[in-house]
Amino acid sequence: MRHTPDRIRLPRTIYSMGARLLSTISSLFSARKDHHEYASPGSGGMGKTSVALAVAKQVVVENIFPKEYVFWVPCVEAKSPDLLRRILYAQLRITAKSYDSLGPLVTDLDTSKERRLLLLDNFETPWLSGSGKDQAEIGDILVRLAKLPHIALLVTMTSGFSPGRIQWQHRALHALDADAARDVFRAKYRDAAGLELSTGPELDRLLTAIGRIPLAITLMATCGGHQGTSPAALLKEWESAGTRMLAGDETRSMDETIRLSMERSVVKSNPEALTLLAILSMLPAGTTGQNLSWWAPTVTSLSAAVGTLRAAALIEFQRNGHFETSRIFSGNQVHDACYAFVLRHKSIPDDYKSKSDLEAIASEEINIQGLLMEIPVHTPRPNAVDALIAFSWYQSRTKPSTVVASHALEVARAVYNDSHIADHDAAARRVAAAHQSLGRSLYMLDLYDDACTHLEEAIAWFKDLPGGADLQLAGEASMDLLDTWMYIGTKQSPELEPLAREAQAHLSHDETDKYHVARGLLGFGHFLWWSCRRDEALETLSATKAIFEHLGCAASAAECLYYMARSYARLGRTTEALRTMKDALKNADQSGEVLWMCWTRTTMMTYLIDLGSYAEASTIFTQWLSLSQATGSPNNIGQGLELLAYNSAAMMNLPGARVAYQGARIHFTKSKSTRMGREGVDRCSGNLRMLESITEMDQDNFSRLIQPFPMY
Repeated sequence: MRHTPDRIRLPRTIYSMGARLLSTISSLFSARKDHHEYASPGSGGMGKTSVALAVAKQVVVENIFPKEYVFWVPCVEAKSPDLLRRILYAQLRITAKSYDSLGPLVTDLDTSKERRLLLLDNFETPWLSGSGKDQAEIGDILVRLAKLPHIALLVTMTSGFSPGRIQWQHRALHALDADAARDVFRAKYRDAAGLELSTGPELDRLLTAIGRIPLAITLMATCGGHQGTSPAALLKEWESAGTRMLAGDETRSMDETIRLSMERSVVKSNPEALTLLAILSMLPAGTTGQNLSWWAPTVTSLSAAVGTLRAAALIEFQRNGHFETSRIFSGNQVHDACYAFVLRHKSIPDDYKSKSDLEAIASEEINIQGLLMEIPVHTPRPNAVDALIAFSWYQSRTKPSTVVASHALEVARAVYNDSHIADHDAAARRVAAAHQSLGRSLYMLDLYDDACTHLEEAIAWFKDLPGGADLQLAGEASMDLLDTWMYIGTKQSPELEPLAREAQAHLSHDETDKYHVARGLLGFGHFLWWSCRRDEALETLSATKAIFEHLGCAASAAECLYYMARSYARLGRTTEALRTMKDALKNADQSGEVLWMCWTRTTMMTYLIDLGSYAEASTIFTQWLSLSQATGSPNNIGQGLELLAYNSAAMMNLPGARVAYQGARIHFTKSKSTRMGREGVDRCSGNLRMLESITEMDQDNFSRLIQPFPMY
């Protein structure tokens, strides 16, 4: 399941209350092939998210939905219709020139007839946060999604009312029955105290008093077990805390139950525990023990604070080291820690710690994006703009999205235009970097015209900085612009050569800087390859590769090897091309750069098909699929699916070839504004017409297929 938080597991209380519910909902999804909308309302602490995630896993296990078409959509940050739209686009990995309307998303979902399950978690945030007008707009979003016959909605929310003008199938979570509540309490008490608790009327009265609500049972049993308190004493303490506690009213929020645990001596004994709880509660996906010091830099003893919160059952320490809390609080300390965390893990692709930095940010991506999108356009906190830009660069390298990058540019511009700004050079650099980051993401998403506009802006800003031009950064932006123009393919080599030479000159202006000199050679070597000057390209790229290997720069070495392999292939030296591409793939994997990990595999499949190694090509496709989906590029996905179709036909798999060609055509259609998209649609359409006219695949029919482009 994509983007589902791996920190969430099904607690014991949910097994006691939700097994039948889980089976019921998953069977309903199985029985109904269209228009299925299910709401899971309930008060705080009922385990709605855990049950919903268990349902999502169950429908995958039972093959009701493919794993890649089950989407977790966290709505806890969606405090407005606009934020909800943006989160939907981001989680469903659908790109559009604007996120101001739901039209492109609905069109995309409607075009693909794959059955999808959308888990809209914590939907009370968008439904209850805004005005009546906002609620109406939120309702319209739900209605438009529900009208798509192959889209299933599963909504969890803390509310007694279901959202929107939809006939929901309600499966509310209720309190445990007496036997289950008793079993859960005894198990939790035993885990905390290390001894068995006998049953009796005192325990039953306590469970009745707290409404047999799962979270309340967990809190009470764990705290009681740690302190060795009897059920009778716990009941007395509960009653003495005041009638504002739950007192059997299952419709109230769990805030009061949480407050009970926080007021106990076990929490009061460590003031830092409350600080840590507030921070953890701001992180909807939890965090890891390794990253905890970044989120809570002022907590002097993390182990003691964690131990205190675990004793009070306010956090859950999973066996994989993750923490999770049940409520969300606010505080600038968390935002500052977020910015520090992002900037600490900011690195360029050739940095030796680049891969580990990418992994660290990926582990906190949901938390980071939610916090960064709260940065106001005016008067942002220190480091906020730098963190925004750094995170947008991270996304351009992993899961391209224009949402954060556009916000980064907007904030950077506002800071630059602030008359009170002291460092105009730094402010201008941020605007330039934001333009480049946004341009790079647009390029990755096949939005080339907009990409060129922002990359040209970036070059101009870097050349005209108040403190003097930064030629190396201007050169990197020029390389990005050159890549974009070469990919579009609408300009001839003589038109682009001045840009290629300028990029190299800017990057190489300091001859003592071997890395940037090599970067300049790489950019020009790529241009030579594109210009079909193969011998010159091989000579330049081979020398450049040696420099990068000496410097330990895996990402740039992978890029050199990639274009060297394609040069060999153009010369008809396919075996040599395959060997070189395998070296490129190893370097790409070492760097962690998704784009090159994807492209090297796509081209390896091409060479294996050309050599007749169809079975080996099929094994690479499974690795390629998840990588290509992460890039979000319709052309990249279309190319890979077209190769799969052609390979399936080569293996005489007629149904597989038809399905893959249909999928490739859908993705090429999304980028028909580009030459690659238009030509891809034409090839796939022609091949589909031929395949639909035959009943059996043979070598003669295979030879009639139009080959994927490029087959070199």
